[in-house]
Amino acid sequence: MKKISIIVAGLALVAASCTKIETVENGNGNVAGGISFSAYASRLSKAAQEDVTTANLLSFEASAVGNGAVYFDDVTFTKSTVWESSPVYFWPAFALDFYAYNTPGSATGFTRSISAEAQTINVVPAAAIADQEDLVAACVKSKTENDNNGKGAIALTFNHYLTQLVVNAKCSNPTYKVVVDGVKLANIAGEGTYTFSTASMKAMAEKINSATSSDYTASFDAKTLGSSACEVMTNAGNGRWYLVPQAVAAWNQASEAKNATNGTYLALKVKITANSDALNIYPTVGGSAWMAVPVPAQLKFEQGKKYNVTFDFFSATGNGAGYVDPETPGELDGDPLTEDNGKKIIGGAIRFDATVDEWEDVNITISL
Repeated sequence: MKKISIIVAGLALVAASCTKIETVENGNGNVAGGISFSAYASRLSKAAQEDVTTANLLSFEASAVGNGAVYFDDVTFTKSTVWESSPVYFWPAFALDFYAYNTPGSATGFTRSISAEAQTINVVPAAAIADQEDLVAACVKSKTENDNNGKGAIALTFNHYLTQLVVNAKCSNPTYKVVVDGVKLANIAGEGTYTFSTASMKAMAEKINSATSSDYTASFDAKTLGSSACEVMTNAGNGRWYLVPQAVAAWNQASEAKNATNGTYLALKVKITANSDALNIYPTVGGSAWMAVPVPAQLKFEQGKKYNVTFDFFSATGNGAGYVDPETPGELDGDPLTEDNGKKIIGGAIRFDATVDEWEDVNITISL
């Protein structure tokens, strides 16, 4: 487990890449000569649905290519002792290349293309968090029945080929009250194409459709932040985004406050007050408004990695509460601050440099 922890403009991030693999027994219960698999799935957290693990990978789809042609395509293999198809496909005299994948629900766009010349998957994660699913795939090449002495099953290791993002938040200064009811990831591509690879399917999506670059947003029940970080997108268990792996250019707040080049940034919809709600800090009137920070350099959206991002409001090393959203128009009439895109929401810590005047001597002589 690799972890990185940083604070950038009040934003802390942890990137975790888990390599723990669950295993299953390679049984000999398959039909003699029939093609079967023993499957392994890397463990990563899941949100709206279950984690995809070896234990709950009950079925998957597979295609086989050999001798310059497709032998079978999109055939479902289900779990008994090992994973088998019905009807059974038998081993030919020549070697086969296998391409396997779990087929997600209809809300997540998923198009595979298997031919003798090319094998690809095109993925469009669902816009709504509740509809997003973990997607896994595997590839092995040049396999024959003799690779397992004609008795066992071909081993497949499924890899997660999306990036997972979890958003947390906390408020380190009890002087301020921060209430959060929305989260946004702005300017990120929503479609990518993978080519199946024996290199653990660990290359980032080879083709990113930049025309799909847009925002992912989620609303949830308002949460008042405390000193301990909590996940913000937790309504009905829908707490994580599954995104196409990609390199992004962060919003440069210093040079482009209004984000003319559409840099990537994270935002929370917040209401910040002080003095027991007597004083509105942001927005200065009404309900909640978007605050934003550039995505930090450590957030690379790499395949198979789960990034835990924590907004740390009013931290000792941050700048307080981030910036006014660089792109979203002001939503509250009468509040000029929400219209000032890219502006720092709150200044630095109030400090004093104090001195005390010296006494001025006044000498008086009284003559008697």
